Amino acid sequence: MRTLFAFWFLGATTVSTAQLLSAEEAVRIAIEQNHGIRLAKLDARTSELMNTAGNAGMLPTVDAVGSYAIDNSSTKQTFFSGDVRNADNADQRVLDGAVQLNWTVFDGLAMWAAKDRLEALEGIGQTRLRQQVEATAYDVLAKYYQLVQLRKAIGTQQEGARISGERLRIAEAGQRIGSASGLQVVQARLDLSTDSAAVLDLRVQEATVAARLNALLGRDPATPVEVAPEIPAAGTLDLAQVRQAARNANSTVQQARQQAIAADLSVKELRGVLMPKLDLYANYGYTKSTSAVGLLQSSQSIGPDYGARISVPLFHGGQAGRALQVAKLAREQAGLTTQQAELDLEESILNAWTAYTTAAQRTALEEQNLAGARTQTDVALESYRLGAVTAVELRDVQLGLIAAEQRLLVARYEAKMAETRLKWLAGTLV
Repeated sequence: MRTLFAFWFLGATTVSTAQLLSAEEAVRIAIEQNHGIRLAKLDARTSELMNTAGNAGMLPTVDAVGSYAIDNSSTKQTFFSGDVRNADNADQRVLDGAVQLNWTVFDGLAMWAAKDRLEALEGIGQTRLRQQVEATAYDVLAKYYQLVQLRKAIGTQQEGARISGERLRIAEAGQRIGSASGLQVVQARLDLSTDSAAVLDLRVQEATVAARLNALLGRDPATPVEVAPEIPAAGTLDLAQVRQAARNANSTVQQARQQAIAADLSVKELRGVLMPKLDLYANYGYTKSTSAVGLLQSSQSIGPDYGARISVPLFHGGQAGRALQVAKLAREQAGLTTQQAELDLEESILNAWTAYTTAAQRTALEEQNLAGARTQTDVALESYRLGAVTAVELRDVQLGLIAAEQRLLVARYEAKMAETRLKWLAGTLV
């Protein structure tokens, strides 16, 4: 039993050799190395590369084409003069090549709407990247502060084990001089074992949270992590300022608004399909043909041709009209989604603010309770040495101290996370 007590004493005083990792540094590492953020960056880069005038159909196209054909058909030709020419496997060869340019100069402004839509999609890609960064930063801070809380809780539980060990020492001394019974010694040992098991449970949770934090940072889950000794106190926030910042910068609402803009531009783009289309074209070609029969033995042409084409859509099975109606429905849905996102944001802010103010009050209350519990424990332990209180009474006081310290840790953690969530909703977390 003395060996067990010494083990917990050494566990409480072991110093980690890992370099201290601050919360800010953890977020910075996650932004650089987190795999989810890196994937979101690639998606945003894809949207950026797609946003070009060429993809919108605003630039001309130039193609080089060529062909070479051989015809060995049997041919019979009858002329008005009455002459008849027959040829088996009459050889006819055609070589054709050209450089072709085509440029749509008007399509009902659909190309301009398409370019604006690509701009909107690029903005959506950047907003999604920001959402991923913010969500990851929140998760990193949640696990970081949870790890701080758990290590403080381990220290608290180890202090409880230390008190149980002191109680066991007193009971064993009392048994030797006859002032304590063997039952008191057995009960003290059982309580020490219970406290030791509680420390083990907390260490399992600590290892799990540390591994998850490392995974969020994009590194080996087994990497040692040394965090700050205390959870910093929650800062002072103003509800009106949080609301205003959230309306302007919340990434979820911004994405909903961008989706609504993109849906509106899709409607404009499809309207252009119903308008006349004007193309300019120019070709520079070379053609040579030879024939074993016919009026011409060979023919060759080289040079440019150019002109303009206009096409007016008359009827295509009603496809364009139905596509336009679907796009209008999508635009209406996007508008409703934006309104719902704004309502959800207001609700989330109010809920987070309630949690923030309540946690601050709980923290102040639990600090007072803990001060009283510590005083009560010191008095009870001294009284136990003097035989003024029973082991059961001391145990109750001891458990009350551990519970008070754990409640304070939870209150501080909840206060900090409520502040962090409000910053996330306001778009000011990173």
